[in-house]
Amino acid sequence: MKCLRILLTLAFGALALQSYQAHAEGRCPDGYFPVGGGGAGWEGCAPMGGDEGPARQAPPRWETRWGAVAVTNGAYGFSHSYEDEGQAVKEALAQCSNNAGGATCTLKQSYHDQCIALAWGRKGSNSVAAPEVAQAESLALDNCSKRTQDCKIFYSGCSLPERVN
Repeated sequence: MKCLRILLTLAFGALALQSYQAHAEGRCPDGYFPVGGGGAGWEGCAPMGGDEGPARQAPPRWETRWGAVAVTNGAYGFSHSYEDEGQAVKEALAQCSNNAGGATCTLKQSYHDQCIALAWGRKGSNSVAAPEVAQAESLALDNCSKRTQDCKIFYSGCSLPERVN
């Protein structure tokens, strides 16, 4: 009985030491793994991480876009989606001056890569920039209402980053 145990131990030990050749997963070539199948109704191969798979696409590149709001005595001007802050400010001031019959306007706010809202009430205006236009409008109305009555949104818009590749 003791001999039989020793023989079985040696036999299993020999099997454990024997090397086996590794094969790619499923029906996929080296560097890929199976996807789909089962209840999906389709099968395919996807690249594993690392350098084995097809060349990776470069991540998208985004460029900043600027906007501005200018005001004077009940008139306003705005700009959006400019590549340069100075250009955005210049356009908002020019538009405001034109809307005010040539009066001098002041910059209320410049902003980039987000949205803005301009609220106006009986005793002045308030502008707020925020990630989303609804948020900017809500904040502008809240801030305006703290200073004056009858606040309304006169302008809202966004200057969001633009994808360049």
